[in-house]
Amino acid sequence: MSVAIMQPYFFPYLGYFQLVQAVDDFVFYDDVMFIKKGWINRNQILMQQHAFLFTIPLEKQSQNKSIRESSIAWGAEFPNKWIQQLQSAYKKAPQFVPVMDLVESVLHEKPQSIADLAASSVIKTWEYLGLEKRFHFSSQMAVSKDLERAERLMAITDCLGSKQYINAQNGQELYQKEHFAALGYQLNFLKQALPSYSQGNSSEFIPGLSMLDVLMWNTPGEIKEMLSAYSLI
Repeated sequence: MSVAIMQPYFFPYLGYFQLVQAVDDFVFYDDVMFIKKGWINRNQILMQQHAFLFTIPLEKQSQNKSIRESSIAWGAEFPNKWIQQLQSAYKKAPQFVPVMDLVESVLHEKPQSIADLAASSVIKTWEYLGLEKRFHFSSQMAVSKDLERAERLMAITDCLGSKQYINAQNGQELYQKEHFAALGYQLNFLKQALPSYSQGNSSEFIPGLSMLDVLMWNTPGEIKEMLSAYSLI
């Protein structure tokens, strides 16, 4: 039994989904502070052979709002303009039709919180790939927010009946295996790999784009192979 805990991102990049693949339970860390100009409501797609940054507009943000408390500014810009950009960018991609259906299913309910929309983009992508996973929200778990950062991650892991916590590779700057081990937990880090794939007429492969790019150019079977291109350290 293993657990990963990560802020919900809207159609995040492949490495995020590799972290989902690596664990039994995945927790959307939605009751922590929203970080402006991060990747929660922003990502990149391939537009005219270049990385194009898009942003989901939010209602006026205060300095102290959590991800769960951050509201989407639904309107003409989003989703209408964004969908048009997506259609223009990928209309010739081989998986365009089923992936646009996936996108429409994510947008359909128009949730107020960016936490719900972002989490839905991950959960529904997982279902699109024909995979199963136990997903959770930290805001719905009986774990105190007053704990220290590492201790709260361990408490959430314990709440799910596990003693193994897996973090993204850059978490090595924040957490020490020895600290987790001293409290009875195994800490591993996921070392990702981003396999290259054909991006239509692009002369040079651009890695690390939104999962939407991976979905547009690859079949579910091909993507499932990419999900296993990682190692635990």
